[in-house]
Amino acid sequence: MDLSEKKTALDDSASIYQKREEKSDRAKWKDLKGFRAKWDHFKAYYLLKTFIWVCVIAFAGYMVYEFFAPEKEKLIYVAVLDTVLMNDVVEELQSGFEEYMGMDETKLDSVFDNTMNVSNTRDAASAEMFTVHAYVGDIDVLIASESLLEQYADYYIRPLSDQLPTDLYDAVTDRFCYVEPVDEEGNKGESQPYGIYITDLVTKSPYCKEEIVLAVCGNTKRGENAEEFVRYLLRRAEGMQKVTVE
Repeated sequence: MDLSEKKTALDDSASIYQKREEKSDRAKWKDLKGFRAKWDHFKAYYLLKTFIWVCVIAFAGYMVYEFFAPEKEKLIYVAVLDTVLMNDVVEELQSGFEEYMGMDETKLDSVFDNTMNVSNTRDAASAEMFTVHAYVGDIDVLIASESLLEQYADYYIRPLSDQLPTDLYDAVTDRFCYVEPVDEEGNKGESQPYGIYITDLVTKSPYCKEEIVLAVCGNTKRGENAEEFVRYLLRRAEGMQKVTVE
C-alpha cells in the first residue's frame, strides 16, 4: 500500500471542522426546563448585575429627589446646651411639641439639638456651631443651666419683656430668672428677666447640678412658635388643645 496515498487528515466534513453557532441568551433561556433551572441560571449570570443596577438607579433617583425636592420649612429650633437634658427627654419634648402643634411632616420639620457642649473647652466646634446658628437667627429657644444663661444675656438673648406677649409674660412671672447683663467692659446692667425656670417641667440630666432655664433667642425668626413652645411646656400636665400649623 502506497503510504503517500494514505489519508493523514480527517475528512473536511468531520464535526471538529464544523463551525459552532453560539446560542443567544434568549435561546438558552428557552432551552432551560423548569423554574429551578431558570432560577439557577439567573443567579449564576444575572443576579449580581441586576442588584448592582438596581442600587445605581435607586441612588441616582434619591439624589435627583434630594436635589429637586423643596426644602421643608422649620417649625422650631430648640438648642439644649451642655446636655442639661438626656436624649430621651429631648426626643419626648420634640415629638410632644410636634403633636401639640399639629405639625405636617410633609411640609415642616423641627430641630431639637442636644449636641452643643459650649462649656467644654475641648469641643470648640460645638461653641462655634452654636455661635453661627444663634448669630444668623436660626435658633429660637435655648434650654441651658442658669449660669450659662447669665453669660448670654444681651448677646444672644433679650429680656422676656421684649420676647413674650403680655398674657404669656404674666403667666410665667413667678418663674422669672433675673440676670444682670455684663457689657464688654465688665459693667453690670439692670436686673431683668431673661429666662424662665423649667426644672419642674422637664426631667433634667442627673449630671446637671443647676436649675434649668429656658430663654427665647433675641433674633429668632420664628417668635410665635417659640412662644407656643413655652405654652406647650406650661400645659404639658394639663389637657392640651392642639393648634394646627400649615
